[in-house]
Amino acid sequence: MKLAAIYRFDTAVDLIQRGLRLSIVSHTTGIPLKTLRSLYHEIHRCSPPAGQLPSLRSMLTTRFAQAIASVFAALYRSAGGSAVYDRIDMPTLLTAHELYLSLLGDIINCEPSAKPLDINQAWVIARDIRTGAACFHECRECLIRYLYADDIRLAPRCPICALRRREARKQVKPLIRPIKGQLIS
Repeated sequence: MKLAAIYRFDTAVDLIQRGLRLSIVSHTTGIPLKTLRSLYHEIHRCSPPAGQLPSLRSMLTTRFAQAIASVFAALYRSAGGSAVYDRIDMPTLLTAHELYLSLLGDIINCEPSAKPLDINQAWVIARDIRTGAACFHECRECLIRYLYADDIRLAPRCPICALRRREARKQVKPLIRPIKGQLIS
């Protein structure tokens, strides 16, 4: 077996262990799906998941989801530079996803319904950035660049500012509450 073939199989094993869909692994490594299915079953002791990849529209349903997707997208763009608009570089994607998971560990625990992006969702974001289906908008207030796509249901507003406003509304409590029947002067 040549070194290039060993490297491809090593890469495939790493990607399968991370849970990346086999169609993407096949495209990345050039290994046939039939071989990857056997490899997946050997690694995970079950069949690979079937179905379509998630869409950006299904991922960006709330401001919190948009904010955490924006964190990944910013890390990916920072790690890959302008090349992210030309191609998906798998080592860059994996590095950005690992950093994303390490940074968001505690933040995700604060929002009970939130789940961190898995590797497939991260790949979809990278793909949509490359194709132009997703882009970065810059907030006029906080100057943060956030992820946006035309086909999502959210208005093109900064998710960070929206979350800050939501938290501020929760924090505001009246300083003096009148007791029933008591006049306030």
